Amino acid sequence: MVPVLNSLNIDVSVTGNHDFDFGYPHLSSLIKDIDFVDSTTSKTPEHLKQFVVLERAGVRIGIIGLVEEAWITTVASWPPEFHYQPMKEIGLELSQVLRDPKGEYQCDIIIALTHSRLPNDIDLAKELFALSPSGQSTTPIASEHGVDIILGGHDHLYFVGRGVTSWDGFDVNEKVLGAESDEGDVLVIKSGSDFRDLSEINLELIATPEGSVRRRVISKITGKRHTVKPEMRSSESLAELLKDLMSSVSSALKAPVCMTEVMIDVRSYFIRVQESPVANWFADIARYAYDDTLCIRGCGGSDGVLLCAGTFRGDSTYGPGPITIGDILEILPFEDPIVVLEVDGATLWDALESSLRMWPAQEGRFPAVSGFRISLDSSKEPGNRVLGIWVLKPNNGQPGQVEEEEVKRETDGRKYKLVTREYMAQGHDGFSALTRGKWLIDHECGSTLSTIVRRYFLGSQFVNKMLRLQDGQKNGFLNVKTKGILEALHQEAKPENSTAINLWKQAVGAVIQHTRSRLHYQQYFNMSATEHMSSVDAFDGGNARKGHACTESSADTLSEDLLVVHPVIDGRLKDEGKAAPS
Repeated sequence: MVPVLNSLNIDVSVTGNHDFDFGYPHLSSLIKDIDFVDSTTSKTPEHLKQFVVLERAGVRIGIIGLVEEAWITTVASWPPEFHYQPMKEIGLELSQVLRDPKGEYQCDIIIALTHSRLPNDIDLAKELFALSPSGQSTTPIASEHGVDIILGGHDHLYFVGRGVTSWDGFDVNEKVLGAESDEGDVLVIKSGSDFRDLSEINLELIATPEGSVRRRVISKITGKRHTVKPEMRSSESLAELLKDLMSSVSSALKAPVCMTEVMIDVRSYFIRVQESPVANWFADIARYAYDDTLCIRGCGGSDGVLLCAGTFRGDSTYGPGPITIGDILEILPFEDPIVVLEVDGATLWDALESSLRMWPAQEGRFPAVSGFRISLDSSKEPGNRVLGIWVLKPNNGQPGQVEEEEVKRETDGRKYKLVTREYMAQGHDGFSALTRGKWLIDHECGSTLSTIVRRYFLGSQFVNKMLRLQDGQKNGFLNVKTKGILEALHQEAKPENSTAINLWKQAVGAVIQHTRSRLHYQQYFNMSATEHMSSVDAFDGGNARKGHACTESSADTLSEDLLVVHPVIDGRLKDEGKAAPS
């Protein structure tokens, strides 16, 4: 993405939650390769900046970045040394710096780029006096510190506040969820996502009386929505750039990310009618992906996962042997993110009944779970096939053992934190029961399953490489906790300290007795976010971002650090009716 952004000659951007998907060390590398120019120094910025000052048509424009606190708590890799300050507080503080008549910048207007929800953007506009011409008629702003207009992100929608003078291509009087407090008094514009929409904005400014805080204010604002369509003519230079980049990506797709000791069967006729190793495997990986985020929010970790077999594509077999990045993307092609809902027992029961309703038809809704044991009887009538649900909890007194807690079919009892797909949470494919759940992590803050799996594999490969190297060969770590984690893992890896051999192979009855622990997954996820993964990443992103030829990692070096997996059927979905095909 960096070469594409560079080719677009962008002046400034603001970071958002997904910029931290692979951790701040990775984000720092991306920033170093961005050639946005800081006009105050004429140099490429080293890291994130509070503001940028540009001059256009004789107008000095200060551009600041503000983000809401809510999404920061969804970033498990948020650097501990980063401390949040409220948007209003920072907006007023930077206004004083940028508008100071005796200061270095003496800006005429200030634009705030935000990564915030629409309701919060509207509230912020009122707090920072980003008022429309009509709003200024009742509340003069010349003597008020703040910003002049908010250009927002985060929400994947196109929105123009009712305070604009006129706008082509968008009905400003259209009711938009979240914009109820827009009374035509503020200037907030959101231009969609993924470059599908662009906004052309024209501002007319008038000078304020001498001695005012604001040198100019907006007297008129017009604009136009530009929608990118497939039939539009492509940029020849950008098309050539993308061709080169995709060539590098294609090579990287052949690189292995793990080794499997068994064949992984993703054929529809197998995974859509019964418990399958591949569904168990990916559900287990997804289970702990957001635990740190949930704990930061005071919710505790997740209780379990409910996916559907239609999540897993490819309709083929893979392995035994190496599993490549391309294989993972082929098996997990969907772009809707993994989310977390808070649901009651009745909702969980209803969702599982829906997932079994069409059995034995090879429907994509067949369940894939983690953290639960499900007893079912496929011989019963649809709607009555679930016999019981139990949530599995680690037994702290018995390492490797779990305790069961029955999930009762009730609405006023215990609530469960359920990891699932946005597609299912929205009620698609028969999962209407899940629409009753409360969103804890939504689509704006979630990651795709393929991204989660890739982070897990990168973290595992990094750990394995560090454990393999002699102490003298290890580079300095970016995170102070890394060394301690590796030392603990090194002790666990010793034969005399191993409490579970071939963890994926072992299962006792209908209860998972030996699985990779919650700590195992959390450590790998956290490692991929707090340390730089370039030493184990098969894709040479550093050279690709600079437009240079990408180097390929040694297959031998990669293979010896790969995680070895052995997905199994462990009885978490047990058909008491014994009607499922073998």
